[in-house]
Amino acid sequence: MKKPLALALFSIGLIHLVCAQQPEKQAGIAVRPVTLEYSLKSLQTGTQKVSITNALNEKKQFVVYVSDWRRDTTGAHVYTEPGKDPRSCAAWIQLSKNFFELNPGETEELIITMNHPADSTRDKQMSWCMLFIETIQEKMITDTIGVTTTITNKFRVGVHVYQNPPGELKKEIKLLSFSQLDTAHRSYRITCQNEGETQLQCASYLEIVSIESGKKIKIEPKEFPLFPEQIRYIDFEMPTQLPVGKYMITAIIDAGLDLALEAAQLQIEIH
Repeated sequence: MKKPLALALFSIGLIHLVCAQQPEKQAGIAVRPVTLEYSLKSLQTGTQKVSITNALNEKKQFVVYVSDWRRDTTGAHVYTEPGKDPRSCAAWIQLSKNFFELNPGETEELIITMNHPADSTRDKQMSWCMLFIETIQEKMITDTIGVTTTITNKFRVGVHVYQNPPGELKKEIKLLSFSQLDTAHRSYRITCQNEGETQLQCASYLEIVSIESGKKIKIEPKEFPLFPEQIRYIDFEMPTQLPVGKYMITAIIDAGLDLALEAAQLQIEIH
């Protein structure tokens, strides 16, 4: 079954951050899992485990801590002091330990406990934070003229911590604008916002239709997650060999089966 379409018409030291999707050989530190998902009500407690394996060839010391974070309009992570963000659950987290050592090949199991406070407002919305596992080992390096320098060569792995209360949370996405970024009609930007209370997995794409011939071209979708309240820019480039003529461009946001498609249109002319 096709989804309904909501259509709007617009006029014109050194730190290695180890991504969760990287292979273990590249990471040096193996962490499983890389996402913790809780589903608690007020005054409930939940416990999960994270395993850390030292896949390096030397002994390492680790610190564990939490941080607040959001994604900016490009999707990049922005980290802030824990417990300050109104959506943060960092203050609810209790760690079984915040420091440990591992020899090569050894594994440590951390227990991550979340204690949901008595807060009726937070019972109706998603909360999140980031759990970091980071090495603290320093190395002394002496150059050819005898100068010794201390290098802090850190490896850091981030574990996403999500808290979604049980039951149905509000889901809503809004396509705020669809605009041209240059005078040559080659670059376009979709701006959207998550106006619901839980994270959405989205895909955005363009459909270009020649007004003269009816020929349709679809620009490959770009996929991205979207936190509650987050505004996101999705930029697209038009095909370089697009013939001269008039076109209708439809911008589409697909936020999953539960929501209607959001769309907007622009009519352009390529000279």
